[in-house]
Amino acid sequence: MGVGSESLRRDVYKILPLLTASVSSSTYTHPNDTDEHDVLEFTADTQDIFISLDVNALTQSTEIREYEKIDGTNYRQISCKTYPDDFDSGTKAITIYFKQKNKDYKITLKSTVAEGASRDIPYVYRTDGKAV
Repeated sequence: MGVGSESLRRDVYKILPLLTASVSSSTYTHPNDTDEHDVLEFTADTQDIFISLDVNALTQSTEIREYEKIDGTNYRQISCKTYPDDFDSGTKAITIYFKQKNKDYKITLKSTVAEGASRDIPYVYRTDGKAV
């Protein structure tokens, strides 16, 4: 191998996920109830997922839950935090990072008290595919 080829290979592996990155944004409308609702769902893949939720419109305590289909069939809760209690004072956006390992993954919201009206929650997410 030529001079620098190992260094070049390492650099390519660092850049490759950026070349396969995908960015999406939209708005989720959170209903005026206390049921749990899916916000985002990702089918099985091997990738890094970076999510930002703008929760400025929420007026009531709301649970943000993460689930993974660990056995490939049933979703299992892997995380639950309550907004705004589990976040720094003044937080109006929530950032979530998840390293997806070929299992379905989703995020849900559940208000502990009805909001009084539906609330728009803008979001953006980026997925960085991984070379296997």
